[in-house]
Amino acid sequence: MKITLIPLGEIAFSVMVELEKRTNRVFRCPVEIGEGFKVPNSAYDLQGDRCLASKLLDEIAGTGREREERVVGIIDVDLYAPGLNFVFGVADALRGVAVVSLSRLRQEYYGLAPQDGLFLERATKEIVHEIGHTLGLEHCDDPRCVMHFSNGLADTDWKGVGFCPHCSPKMEFML
Repeated sequence: MKITLIPLGEIAFSVMVELEKRTNRVFRCPVEIGEGFKVPNSAYDLQGDRCLASKLLDEIAGTGREREERVVGIIDVDLYAPGLNFVFGVADALRGVAVVSLSRLRQEYYGLAPQDGLFLERATKEIVHEIGHTLGLEHCDDPRCVMHFSNGLADTDWKGVGFCPHCSPKMEFML
């Protein structure tokens, strides 16, 4: 398996490099930073401050990928899905693509001082979670498993970056 992280819009290269390293540590497979693209205006909501996740998945899937490759778009804009005010990320298992928003993972979003380590840990968890979905994993009941559903930031902070004993064998089978 190969994982490609692509910046959607303006993402600091240093952030992309760190996420590449952290993702590689979890999956132990080739991870690279691919060429991103500017987010199309059609992906934004009427107010222009959120993007419809499914539109971005379509754009990412349209960039082409290898058979065993997983592609994750990284964006620093809020994402939403029909019926949900926001989502941290969304995956499409059939097409092997996902998108993760960094926006609400930053302390600054909540009026707090930046904490780069915490931000990168949160982003890594969300990337790993969405890659798990692209590999066919569902949400897990174990609140410490990376595949546990994050209803809010506290859930993301509580769970680990790794797969629980129930999900881990499934991952080994899929890799």
